[in-house]
Order: sequence, then structure tokens, then C-alpha cells
Amino acid sequence: MATKTIKLEIPFQKLLNVVDQLTPEERIVLKKKLEKGKATTWQERFGKALRYLGKKNVRFSEQEVSEDIKMAIAEVRGLEKN
Repeated sequence: MATKTIKLEIPFQKLLNVVDQLTPEERIVLKKKLEKGKATTWQERFGKALRYLGKKNVRFSEQEVSEDIKMAIAEVRGLEKN
């Protein structure tokens, strides 16, 4: 299917009026589309990555993760001394 880009020029208030008429589902789709192109800070991207990883690693206890972090820090510090 061929696509074609067009440029629409409408008053902003008219655009808002159209958005007000969207269904809740259509608003969710629009919000996702708008957020997809949104520039984010590295902190927001880092937070998003942490939340994603947290969901994927629920089988590991906080204790296990904490111990792994301590071991990793000790390993890195050991490398710095050499």
C-alpha cells in the first residue's frame, strides 16, 4: 500500500475540538502516538528501563538483587586497584 504525506493547516482550537470528540480508546491511541515522538530526558528513559526490567525480573527477590549489586560493586572496585 502506497502512502502519501499531506500537510493540514487548521486552527489549533479546531484541533482541540476534534480531540474532545474522540472516544476514550481513540484518546489512548492518540496519547501513545504523541508520547512515542516525545523527546525524553535520560532520567526518564532510565526510569522507564528500570520499570521494564523490574517487571521482567519479578522472580528475583530484593535480597538476591541487593547481594548481586554488592558483588558487582566489589568486583569493579577490585578492577580499579589493578
